[in-house]
Amino acid sequence: MVIFVKKKKHTVSLKKKKILDLVEDNYVFASVLHHFGINFYDYPEQNLAQVCAKKGLKPELIIAGLEDVVDDDYEHLQYLMSLPVDLVIAYLRHKHFSFIKHTLPYLAKLIDSYPTINKPSVINDIRTLFPLFVEDFIKHIHHEEAEDFNFIEEIDLAIKGRLCFSKLFFSLKSSSIKSIAAEHYDEQEDVMAGIRKLTNNYQLEAGSPVLLKVIYSELQSFEKTLIIHAQIENEVLYPKALLLEKELYKLMSKQACLN
Repeated sequence: MVIFVKKKKHTVSLKKKKILDLVEDNYVFASVLHHFGINFYDYPEQNLAQVCAKKGLKPELIIAGLEDVVDDDYEHLQYLMSLPVDLVIAYLRHKHFSFIKHTLPYLAKLIDSYPTINKPSVINDIRTLFPLFVEDFIKHIHHEEAEDFNFIEEIDLAIKGRLCFSKLFFSLKSSSIKSIAAEHYDEQEDVMAGIRKLTNNYQLEAGSPVLLKVIYSELQSFEKTLIIHAQIENEVLYPKALLLEKELYKLMSKQACLN
């Protein structure tokens, strides 16, 4: 009963809190509100209950989302080590989809929503650089899925007897998991170096607007997510793929001896 009362009181206090104050307390809340169709910077003076009433939303649902913000990518890293390669690839494809459909559009909207400044400024530079970064990043994802992931999946299928070894003959002659992994490591070293340099490692001046604080926080969070994502590929996917490739060559050699 005591726990229920505390939770109820906490819910009431959050309902009465200004949207801007909620985000000031935790910048990640801005993305949760965005998920429900609420751009926090459009409601500088209204509290959560007022905005929910205007939008026809249940405050309790949004509060549950705010309380459930957890960064569990490191837990995913540990868990994925125990999974077969096809499930690791499925997880990575899902993350790519989330980047393209959710994270990048959200970041772009935040940046575009910042008031235009008619003089040289960091935000103007970010506004110019970010679309170029997105274009290169999406190209990288498409290449990775069409070439690297498909190659690994074909090796996996061949080992399982669901793809003829002959179908992989030319692919194996022109490429290897070792070369793909090395190339990936070089490409992923520092994809956000330009943005980090522009923002002086995401350093804010005193009195910066909340929207700018959220933009910097989300960019920094995205960079951390990309680091973990690359770590999953480098430390989980490619080592598993290397073992599969070795197994495939053994099977091919054994078949050749039988013929």
